[in-house]
Amino acid sequence: MSRGLGTGRLFRRQFLADRAAALVVVGVVFVLALVAAALPRLAEQVFTDDLHAEMARMPATLRDVTSVAGQPPPMGADGDVWGPFDQALASIRDDAPAAVRDATGPGRFVVTAPPARVDVRATESATDLLPTADPYWAETVRVVEGESPAPATEPAAPGEPLVVDVMLARTSAEELGWAVGDVTAPESPAGVPATGPDLVYRLSGVYEPLDAAAPVWAHHRAALQPEVFDDWNLGRVLTVAAYVDPDSWAALAPALGSPMETRLWYPVDVSAARADVAVPLRDALSRFVAAAPVIDADPGQLPFSPILTTGSIDVLDRVAERHDSAQAVMAIVAAGPLGVALAVLALAARLMVERRRSALALIGARGASPLQLRLLTATEGVLLGLPAAALATVVVGRFADGAGGAAGLLLPLVVGLAPAVLLPLAARPKGLRAVRRDLGLGRPSRARKLVEGLAVGAAAAAGLALNARGLDAGGAGIDPLTAATPLLLALAVSVLVMRLYPRPMATLGRVLGGRRGTVAYLGTARAVRDPVAGFVPMLALVVGMSIAAFSTVVWSTTERGIEQTAWRQVGADVRVSGAPLTEAELAAVRDVPGVDAVAAVVTPGPTLFKVGPIDNRVPLYVVDVAALDQVRAGGSALDPLPSGLTTPGPDGAIPLLVADGVVDEGATGTLSLSERLDAVVAGTADSIPGLTSGSQWMLADRGVLEDAGVTIIPPRLTLVDLGSGGSASAVAAELGERTVTTPASAIADLRGPVNDGTARAIVGAIALTGLLCAAAVVLTMVVGAPSRGRLLSQLRTLGLSGRQGEGLVVWEAAPVAAVSLVTGLLLGAVLPWAVLSGVDLRSLTGGGEQPAVHLPLGLLGAVTLGFVLVVGVAVVVSVLTGRRLTPAGMLRMGDET
Repeated sequence: MSRGLGTGRLFRRQFLADRAAALVVVGVVFVLALVAAALPRLAEQVFTDDLHAEMARMPATLRDVTSVAGQPPPMGADGDVWGPFDQALASIRDDAPAAVRDATGPGRFVVTAPPARVDVRATESATDLLPTADPYWAETVRVVEGESPAPATEPAAPGEPLVVDVMLARTSAEELGWAVGDVTAPESPAGVPATGPDLVYRLSGVYEPLDAAAPVWAHHRAALQPEVFDDWNLGRVLTVAAYVDPDSWAALAPALGSPMETRLWYPVDVSAARADVAVPLRDALSRFVAAAPVIDADPGQLPFSPILTTGSIDVLDRVAERHDSAQAVMAIVAAGPLGVALAVLALAARLMVERRRSALALIGARGASPLQLRLLTATEGVLLGLPAAALATVVVGRFADGAGGAAGLLLPLVVGLAPAVLLPLAARPKGLRAVRRDLGLGRPSRARKLVEGLAVGAAAAAGLALNARGLDAGGAGIDPLTAATPLLLALAVSVLVMRLYPRPMATLGRVLGGRRGTVAYLGTARAVRDPVAGFVPMLALVVGMSIAAFSTVVWSTTERGIEQTAWRQVGADVRVSGAPLTEAELAAVRDVPGVDAVAAVVTPGPTLFKVGPIDNRVPLYVVDVAALDQVRAGGSALDPLPSGLTTPGPDGAIPLLVADGVVDEGATGTLSLSERLDAVVAGTADSIPGLTSGSQWMLADRGVLEDAGVTIIPPRLTLVDLGSGGSASAVAAELGERTVTTPASAIADLRGPVNDGTARAIVGAIALTGLLCAAAVVLTMVVGAPSRGRLLSQLRTLGLSGRQGEGLVVWEAAPVAAVSLVTGLLLGAVLPWAVLSGVDLRSLTGGGEQPAVHLPLGLLGAVTLGFVLVVGVAVVVSVLTGRRLTPAGMLRMGDET
């Protein structure tokens, strides 16, 4: 006696039946879950690399939490001079938020006395020694000649000077020509006169840094090499750090003079942190620097109240904004594969149901309720989807470095559960009945009208809301409205195209019906009447093509914005900055083959320009205007500067070009350089690329100032225009250790890990979307294969040739694909104007203005051609696969009723 077919056996037989369709679902889920699990991890790794690169690019003086106080720190007694202050700094850090403690190292400090003018160099440069006490010097330097400074002792006899041992860097000692054992007396202490005995400085030793690139040296003035300062009045001054015995500072202080300066800092290091620390650390640093700690001093002394500052707050804020913008772009880019993937999964689910339609209908006819049928297919979807998604998550976790967070687990879980939702929808009882699908197409149901109206209304509302709120209203992280708007617009456009598509096809069919040949007529008729190649594949192709085109435009717009920002920063083919250039070096640069123009820029810093009762202290730039015009005309094709800058104004007034909004054009006043000069505003401008920064600046012609008797100090900035055969490396070879910047190097700095990661995401998304679109076309053709095969078998018995049958297959897919790709391309080209108003690209380009949308026609053409080729290959594969259907086999299956 045979056993009955129970529920368990029925489900097992159902699950194991038609494995090919199930493998399609498993394969699609595995690929999508692989992408869903990898994307958050890869994005997190990109953001982490960007955080590290941005913080490492900052000078330590800006990155670290620092304070500069115009007073000495509290000092201890009994041989422990710095111990109490060191403990106080440690206590301040211990009381800081946990994020600050994790990102900072122990507090460090250095104390300096007023510089003392000494006579150790028989040249035109004056020399200032900067007495410095560093309690931690043994951790950073090694003595290579002589010995460490000896502790200070009282003079041997009354009236004799106090001998102070100092230690200099090797480069400084060589520059000054000061040998170990030589002594020199300061001319007079700067600032308030010292109250102690006279002193002389003796060079006791010469040191070298253990690591010259260590961030600690940024907090020491003139510690590794002389600090050069060119003054309009004083000429060239060299300042050199002279380290004394730190434990003798209290005894030396009366002789060294005042005011003293204390520089303290907590080094900030995020090299081991992940990207998600950016916002918490920014907030914690803001609270830490706002706390205003107070360190108690001895009775009779003022309390030490350091004012803490750090540039890391602004940088972390920019990093967070850049990450938010990149996440918004990536979310929109990911919408393409996501939308197409849903369509592919829906088609795969439909394929499974079509293959099992008879069995499922029979189960329903024998008493299974609709709920039982849905539970059966939902359980099958869980068993197919979740293991594939789990395997993909494990594979990604094994090879990807990023953490991914909750999104790295949630997204693959959603993908794994998708078959459990799509299979019951495809297996609804109405869909299991064999009916003529081309009946009733002219009268859409009320439900369809309602859904289509909601789709169009939601797209319009999303677009209007996104444009109305502006750039700064999206909030942190991925903005759902921004991410959903492209999909909603693609859905609405697909609905409209699907409603309009049958009309021109029907017209084309009527036109072709009066001509000889059956392939074109039957092809257009089937494309209109059979909805197998209908909304789902059209939606897949429209979404895929539109998001691919949109992603291409976004990438091109960002790149164009980066190029414009880089040019504003550089302003020429080569920008040289750093130590002052000598006339010989400038002449050598001009003689480099391929150099067409050189403009040397003197930057004396903030300069007083008095207009009436108003004192304007504005950065001044002194340049040969004619040479600057040559650079501007050669490298950037900019308009020349106002011609009046090279000719003195009335009564010999110095003509000035001033930033917009500082002083009105035509205003007169006095300019304070080495002497007070009459000046007139000859013009205003927004900015000068490569030269000015900020909203306040003024520019004067070098020749006019020289004619007025002003001695020009050496330039620290030079702009170079290159002609044919010129190279930045050849210019750099003539300049030694100076910073040489080109537009290409500035673009590389601006692009950074985030832009590179976004570009890779765009390329990957376009490639994946193209493959998914091909899969959608193939699955669409496979789903419609039974009905198509029955039609072709009947036609073959009537004399239709195999080549004509293949032509009918092409007619079924080609019009939908062509219309969808063209619609998607046009939508993708328009989407940037609808979506980028809510995506802030300024943080990605480094500029102060949202870049204008740029349509890269060549790239768009290449992407479109790629999609056409991929879809064409998919259609060819479908045609070749259809050859396996035999007329006799298909006719035995019966026909639709």
